[in-house]
Amino acid sequence: MQVSCDRNKKPRILLAGNFKPQDFEFSWREWLLAHNYLVQTLNPASILNNHLPSSNAQRLFHRFFRVPLVLFVSRQFVATACSFRPELILVVSGNLISANALQTVRHETKATLYHFYGEDFFNPLNTTRTLRDASFLYDHLFTTKSFNVSELAEIGLTQVSYIPHGYRPNCHFPVTISEADRQQYGSDLAFVGTWEAERASTLAQLKEFDLRIWGAYWHKAGKELGLRGAIQNRAVYCDDMSRVFNASKINLAFLRKANRDRHTSRTFEIPACGGFQLSERTDEVLSFFEEGKEIECFESVDELKDKARYYLVHEAQRQRIASAGMARVQRSGYSYTDRLQTILEYYSETKPL
Repeated sequence: MQVSCDRNKKPRILLAGNFKPQDFEFSWREWLLAHNYLVQTLNPASILNNHLPSSNAQRLFHRFFRVPLVLFVSRQFVATACSFRPELILVVSGNLISANALQTVRHETKATLYHFYGEDFFNPLNTTRTLRDASFLYDHLFTTKSFNVSELAEIGLTQVSYIPHGYRPNCHFPVTISEADRQQYGSDLAFVGTWEAERASTLAQLKEFDLRIWGAYWHKAGKELGLRGAIQNRAVYCDDMSRVFNASKINLAFLRKANRDRHTSRTFEIPACGGFQLSERTDEVLSFFEEGKEIECFESVDELKDKARYYLVHEAQRQRIASAGMARVQRSGYSYTDRLQTILEYYSETKPL
């Protein structure tokens, strides 16, 4: 296969990932198509979803039948790549694509292989052996975990770049809130995110506040925590997520300790929707936003409570910070499509002639 010597030529791209509207890969595909790239997509999750629509059945299949699942997905990957003949292959969270499949595709297509990962590579709850082995076959790895760059170098993976999380422009934008929306989605304090024991413990200490909790697996929160009245028993995405952020006075942002998070996509999604954010304080969060002007932060439950009490009665300040935070994400290029453009710029600068 001939590779053009023109570095400005747009590559044919195979994009492997999830393509629901709430997934950032959806935004990537839409941006690429809008900018006249030739794009083929492969959705490994849909291969399983089409045969096992139940999430419980999917989890059991992942646990007990991973080997045949990897073989099946990898064959689909090879067939798609060999048919489409891409110049660039960008795989997102490739836990189901084997090293053998990558070797075959590299030999058959001569494509450049990139991998983007939004999880902690060294958290066994996220990263399968399949991905660990396959990582050595990619030409470059992009990670949202800054600390993973040096850790991956220690095991011989040196072609690694840190790219932060982002927000999805097609999902995260301000919406007009009706009184009915305020009743359905609003509260003084809101948290949108998956259950974690530490998060539940912290939220249980906020009983003095009008609190609502949105997200998955909150049935795991023990009754003794007294959170049943706050838990909404549903996840929210896109427009509904924006309704929560806009209808709620203060939006809490917790980091996943199991993932060693220093920031998450929520760091950008809340301000992108126009919401006021009260986030756990880290150096990375403060590299994106100016505390007290574009975001508010806390390190302890006591500080969280103090700031929540203050901002609940200082609406004008709250609104100024929310507006400044939204302006910052738009001005500074914090969207996932901005992250994609960084990857494409890297490809353009480094692709073989």
